[in-house]
Amino acid sequence: MNWSLPRRLVRGTIRLANWLVDGAVLAAVVMIVCFTAFAVLDNNRVADEADVQMFEQYRPEADNTVSFEELQAQNPDVLGWLTVYGTGIDYPLVQGKDNDVYINTNAAGEFALSGSLFLDWHNAPDFTDASTIIYGHHMENSLMFGDLDKYGDAEYMAQHCYGNLFYEGADHGVELLGYLQVDAYDNVVYSVTVGESPTVEEFLDYTRDHATVWRADPDEGDRLLVLSTCGSGTNDRHVVIARICDQTFEDAFAEEEPDRVERLLSGTAEGLKLGAQIGVGLAVFLLTAWVVGGTGRRGKRKKNGKE
Repeated sequence: MNWSLPRRLVRGTIRLANWLVDGAVLAAVVMIVCFTAFAVLDNNRVADEADVQMFEQYRPEADNTVSFEELQAQNPDVLGWLTVYGTGIDYPLVQGKDNDVYINTNAAGEFALSGSLFLDWHNAPDFTDASTIIYGHHMENSLMFGDLDKYGDAEYMAQHCYGNLFYEGADHGVELLGYLQVDAYDNVVYSVTVGESPTVEEFLDYTRDHATVWRADPDEGDRLLVLSTCGSGTNDRHVVIARICDQTFEDAFAEEEPDRVERLLSGTAEGLKLGAQIGVGLAVFLLTAWVVGGTGRRGKRKKNGKE
């Protein structure tokens, strides 16, 4: 009986299978490299959108608010500027028609995954409420509200407890009082009716009792700020309680500003470098496995051919 035809069919089937495996591995390598490149570029883009330098030209100065007024003309929802000395918090403040508008929109009114620092839409834009809530994304490298979780350390709180709030054409001091971790649906911390229900006293008693760090009480009649950002869990939130002061505070970190910006950029660059290294490493591994496997299969085919 002539077995040559069935053998050729079997060898052809094996070669087709090997070709399909090689093609699948190569396609996987290409996809990994492309995905890694996209992830690195996208991460870089999101970080750039949140960079404090993006809006630095609009920061209001004591003797010049023209640039800030230009930003307001570009986006009427801009109402102030919040700076916490020695941290990455140094951004314009906005307020939308609801709390979804500025999750993925920057202060210029443009789409940005980093979003903005924004007031709860229920709060008065002139900070006359007993408690005003300000939300922001928690991002790496001290971007946006990425530094709020650091206030769980009492020493950090003591060293970074002052800032500045600019609104209605004037600077106001900000003093940070305490840090706590809460649920996103905490109806006391996130109450927009503080002063009525709960009363200011009830609000302060609650936040003090639940605080990880509490360094000072506000003075009677002080208006409060609730700075809020996401935690590691779906409903986890990092919250810092602060008070608005008529007196302003000196920025003790002013001379360190260039170093801080360099640190932010360096941290972003390190993250991008790590992502690129992981992608390249995976690509090299798969290519090596593909080449070695292909060589082994070709050697086996030659051996079978001699037999």
